[in-house]
Amino acid sequence: MTFIPLSIQLQQAVKSSNAKEVEELILNSDIKTDLIKEHISINGKEALINLLPKFKSKGLVSNIKSLLEI
Repeated sequence: MTFIPLSIQLQQAVKSSNAKEVEELILNSDIKTDLIKEHISINGKEALINLLPKFKSKGLVSNIKSLLEI
């Protein structure tokens, strides 16, 4: 079994516009803030922002918007 880093899993899920997987990866992460910051520093924030309306967790959406200052 190959270990795929969480940051790579998140990147792939965002690129494939899989909002459910993106939300689950972030919610299940112990380092949510660092994971999001790392993702946007490498890939930008637009694709992640576009997925926010599809998230079920409104608290997570609020936290991400606050983190991204939008």
